[in-house]
Amino acid sequence: MKYIYPLILILFLSAFSQADEALVQFEQANYLYRNGDFKNAAILYEKIVHNGYHNSELYYNLGNTYFKLDETGKAILYYERAKKIYPNDEDINFNLKIANLKVVDKIEAIPQLFFIEWWYSASKAFSSDTWAIFTLTTIWLGIILLLLFRISKSPFTRRAFFFGGIFIVAIAGFSLIFSIQQNKSEKSESMAIVFSPSVTVKSSPDEAGTDLFLLHEGVKVEMVDKVGNWFKIKLVDGKIGWLPEKDVEVI
Repeated sequence: MKYIYPLILILFLSAFSQADEALVQFEQANYLYRNGDFKNAAILYEKIVHNGYHNSELYYNLGNTYFKLDETGKAILYYERAKKIYPNDEDINFNLKIANLKVVDKIEAIPQLFFIEWWYSASKAFSSDTWAIFTLTTIWLGIILLLLFRISKSPFTRRAFFFGGIFIVAIAGFSLIFSIQQNKSEKSESMAIVFSPSVTVKSSPDEAGTDLFLLHEGVKVEMVDKVGNWFKIKLVDGKIGWLPEKDVEVI
């Protein structure tokens, strides 16, 4: 037991040392990027990711680097990973939109009912952490209004505090649901990007399956099942088929 505290200190200092090293590598990669050395910048950014560091700025810079290298699939992958952390960031969304213009396949999503589309748009307006902070803030505001209702003497102000408190608590409930839903989306590994220049989607998880349709690099797919080394994928237009695992990369 006498060695436990020195061991904790070593691990603590080691964590800081690794963080400093990652920061130095990040600045070096940014320098390479600014000077047009995109290939070596990508190698350095990837090294940071490989060492376990994940944040939206790193993914965004890596997406920009691969976009400069004309590697559309990788650029979209890292823009999508950055968007999972900050779904409402204008720069990420704009660059992702530009990168998607280079994708060969133009797949139209099946229209949804307006209230379903509104619900999902609202939940994706902020990150799960932002929705969680909003939830706590509105809960406290609702509690204050209900306490004011309890101590208020005027019938008019009592009604105003009561209905105001109920309204705020209802908003807190919705924001809590949005936070949980967005957190689930951020941690989900059900979406992937096609990495191969082109790949044929099969009717079954084997090479003998019937050819259904062709997909090109950069297309975003939803993985709904897995058999062996094959993923069952679904497109936003409702098409379904099977792809080899090696042709896609999980976002």
